[in-house]
Amino acid sequence: MNRKIQTIKLKAIKKNIQSGHYLEAFNALSCISEPEHDFTLQSKYAQLFRSIPPETLKLVKLRLAILATSTVDHLTDILKFWLAKKGFGVEIFSSKFDTIHQTILDQNGPLYDFAPEFVWIFSHYRDVTFSVPSGATLAECDDAANEAIKKFSGLWDILHKNLPCHILQNNADLPNSRVFGNLEGSVSWSNINLLRRFNLNLPSAIRSGVTIFDMDYLSSLFGKNAWNDTRYWYHSKHAFSLDACGLVASRAGSLIAAGKGASKKCLVLDLDNTLWGGVIGDDGIDGIQLGNGVEGEAFLQFQLYLLSLKNRGILLTICSKNEEDIARDAFLNHPDMPIGLDDIAVFKANWGNKVANIQDIAATLHIGLDSMVFVDDNPIERQLIKEFLPEVTVVDLPEDPTAFIEAIDRGAFFETIAFSHEDSNRNQLYKQNATRSEHHKQFTNIDDFLRSLDMESEVGPVCDFYLPRFVQLINKTNQFHLTTTRYTEAQVQAMVDDDSKTLRYFRLKDRFGDNGLVSALIIKHQAKVVFIDTWVMSCRVLSRGMEEFICSEIMALAKRSHSAIVRGKYIPSKKNKMVSSLYKRLGFKLVKEESDGTTFWELNMEGQLPEFNHAIKRAEGKTMALDSSR
Repeated sequence: MNRKIQTIKLKAIKKNIQSGHYLEAFNALSCISEPEHDFTLQSKYAQLFRSIPPETLKLVKLRLAILATSTVDHLTDILKFWLAKKGFGVEIFSSKFDTIHQTILDQNGPLYDFAPEFVWIFSHYRDVTFSVPSGATLAECDDAANEAIKKFSGLWDILHKNLPCHILQNNADLPNSRVFGNLEGSVSWSNINLLRRFNLNLPSAIRSGVTIFDMDYLSSLFGKNAWNDTRYWYHSKHAFSLDACGLVASRAGSLIAAGKGASKKCLVLDLDNTLWGGVIGDDGIDGIQLGNGVEGEAFLQFQLYLLSLKNRGILLTICSKNEEDIARDAFLNHPDMPIGLDDIAVFKANWGNKVANIQDIAATLHIGLDSMVFVDDNPIERQLIKEFLPEVTVVDLPEDPTAFIEAIDRGAFFETIAFSHEDSNRNQLYKQNATRSEHHKQFTNIDDFLRSLDMESEVGPVCDFYLPRFVQLINKTNQFHLTTTRYTEAQVQAMVDDDSKTLRYFRLKDRFGDNGLVSALIIKHQAKVVFIDTWVMSCRVLSRGMEEFICSEIMALAKRSHSAIVRGKYIPSKKNKMVSSLYKRLGFKLVKEESDGTTFWELNMEGQLPEFNHAIKRAEGKTMALDSSR
């Protein structure tokens, strides 16, 4: 979009704001803004966003502290806009210039009063210093890099000791200047090589509750010369070019949103001219472009990129207007097809409209539409999804297939603050779920279907092995989440060690496979009362009796602790309406309802208790040691 058209659109957005059409204005502003736009445009986006009353957007509130040795005022305004695009209204605490250490050490100071959910240690290469002699050995250089890392890891420890927060830590963006010229990369003790070693060693120091924010990658993506415009540093202590603020803010926004459970998990892919060149129904297997030639190689590399996403846990699904047999044949018989049918969680190839097909894919996988990313070469199909399924993220795919990978990657749709082994197996888990759905069609009676699954749930206390997945489930689950409360790993670990709390994980397996850890439960014991602090469950196991099974476990815990009452609370959000009546369905009595829709429930353990007819066998969990590969 050229500057003139952008200006016209911005004026129209301003008029909408002045007319009180706030939501329409914000949606339009979200559509025209791109991370690559320069600082002037980013400032206009931020300014227009500030003109919109925040209550009209119903943004989820979060608190972020930015601790910097550079000026970040311009960045914070832009960051607020980019987080709003992700659905979050952020309140930002900024430390005084170059006071990171003082701010963290002052445990009675404003940082701790602010109580942020996220702390961003906004360092840059000038903050990473080394003390090595000329001619230092590799071992001495390694020690120097690790010593520099300790200056930051010590701050993480202080923060986590006193503040339940997730930390973002910048790595070092590299300067342009080289003392040795071309030999800079060959001299182990040169500043560039020491900074590189710092960046390479930093992940080894990372512990739970800390995520690296890759400034070095962003500086390379933006362009080193443009990024390191030293005029900004000398004039106003900006660590990088102001024109990079959009890129930094958008990527930080995606990462923070992921920390709040707002990342995408599913790619919905077209076939013709998307996964391969040409139309399979017309050109046949031999006629499509894949593997050979410029476009054929581009499509091949695109598929390999998609496979890489699948292997890290992103679901691949197909939504194509095609004859299903012909479409499937390409995956089975084309010699250069890297993606196989086993890599696809749901395969929809028919002549129905894609709106209905995408809704069906979401229902089959038990995922929300807002967790899906739609990729299609046809602009008409893209516009259709934008209009009728606005929750779905639509990639504006370029015409040139050589740019497909970049179009997906630059969107930063699949950011995450942590990664577990179970994530890499997600595609298989959901594919098994789709198979269960097909199996379900053989039965007219739900009880017969559930009994046919031969389900078994493993229940156990949270140990080191399950802690990362337990925390991840709490923070990423939105639909089956009764209170929307989020906890860091440090907070959960503290609860594990607290005798007044009981934490239980739940796994579920059946005849089709192991679903893994599917539910997390945190109970607080209060003078003859069991309070359900947190109860989350993966939507892929809904309607199989797990709700009733877990409720039985809660009642058993109450009996063992001689509690007279089990209490629960429901706090409504945009996404958890599906569990608004859960407690009622499980036999709890409503005792209070507040004006915002929050409800309070009780189950009298001394009265008539509900009896559940679920088909799930119980297995006792084992205390497992932490995998060294974590």
